[in-house]
Amino acid sequence: MAGRKERAEFQWLLDEIASVVVGNTVVEQVKCVELPSVWLSPSLEAFCLLCVENYWEHIRSKVRNDEHLVRAKWTADGRGSKKNQGWKQEGIQRYNVLLEKVRMDRIAFAKEDEIYMRTKEEERRKFECEKLRKKQEAKESDLLAAEDDFSSDSDSD
Repeated sequence: MAGRKERAEFQWLLDEIASVVVGNTVVEQVKCVELPSVWLSPSLEAFCLLCVENYWEHIRSKVRNDEHLVRAKWTADGRGSKKNQGWKQEGIQRYNVLLEKVRMDRIAFAKEDEIYMRTKEEERRKFECEKLRKKQEAKESDLLAAEDDFSSDSDSD
């Protein structure tokens, strides 16, 4: 991956990979109000990139239902007690290279963090406006609008 240089890839990495590494709940709370470089440390960002590189071909072979699955690059024969645990030295070396690349990217492409945050602010604003619009339409049509997406634990009868 090209890091911040390729905006779409960078934003995908933040939305799909970093959110899992950092925690989806945390990311949802901060992505509209803080720059990614605040809520995602350089080491975690490098780890995200490393994981993508490590598992990419493995995942592709699973999706294609290949007869022989491609193994993860640096963890398939790791030293951990479970499958895909422990990193080969090549993977650790690659992580160190990626960490330096992340540090340089953050300087060279700092504006990408601001663009990401503004994009997420706009997405959140549109979502909230749509939510309000639907609630208003439901009110006007005399239908009761759900307070939530039915994930509430409370019974309100």
